[in-house]
Amino acid sequence: MGVLLQDDFLARFINLHCLVPNMPLKDLRKIGLTEGEIKVYDALLALGDCTKTGLAKRSGVAPSNIYDIVNRLAEKGLASIVGKNGVAHFSPANPRHLLDYLDQKQKDIEDERQVVLEVLPGILAQVNKKAGKVNVEVFYGWAGMKTVFQDLLDECGPGDKNYVFGAGVGGRSDQADRFFIKYSRLRQDRGIMTDIIFNEEVKERKDRIDFFLKSRKYDVRFLKQSTPTEIMLYKDKTCLLILSDEPLVIRITGAEVSGSFRSYFDLLWAQSGKI
Repeated sequence: MGVLLQDDFLARFINLHCLVPNMPLKDLRKIGLTEGEIKVYDALLALGDCTKTGLAKRSGVAPSNIYDIVNRLAEKGLASIVGKNGVAHFSPANPRHLLDYLDQKQKDIEDERQVVLEVLPGILAQVNKKAGKVNVEVFYGWAGMKTVFQDLLDECGPGDKNYVFGAGVGGRSDQADRFFIKYSRLRQDRGIMTDIIFNEEVKERKDRIDFFLKSRKYDVRFLKQSTPTEIMLYKDKTCLLILSDEPLVIRITGAEVSGSFRSYFDLLWAQSGKI
């Protein structure tokens, strides 16, 4: 089901966890919660009102990370923080707020898609005016992703460099892990260099991150953001990757477009940090 689960599925999931309190919540990864957020949320459901010490012990998360994770859960409407006698106490929100979070997530995705659709014609019109020819292609599903990444491998050679930013977990995170590790290893083996800016959430995908951090062909940084849209630049091509259940890739071929997005990448690169 990926990023957008159906309401009836999620309602059954919530009801089942209420009936079986020790039921693992790992499936909440599919709606965008990180591993740390799931552990803390599960502990909150079990403990109710608690302090940092109790929450860290129950969740297995380091005490130094508790505030950051609970704040993220609070932003999603899944937890609350209240000061009592100078001590922070944490509580879970009503589990049905998961549905509210999901509704907002769906709205955010649609808003971002709409932004791309609204901005794209203007960009293309401006580039067409200056450069004369721009080619736009759309690729659907994982087969489409394969086509795009194979073209990158065919077009680039040893020493060539490409750029990625907004790299996220993806709707089907396990499938995304397998796909990106496979094609990133092929890119590495061909001597292609890559600067990549990940969304902060990808730190939870240990197998994927470990590969990139160990490779000498990748320079990795992180931004505190979360978006389903990833942008990849190689040669004169700009690829907008929307990593929902069935990915959608919009590939624009044109030096002016690629140059504009490269300038944006450089700005984000300067603002991002290493792990």
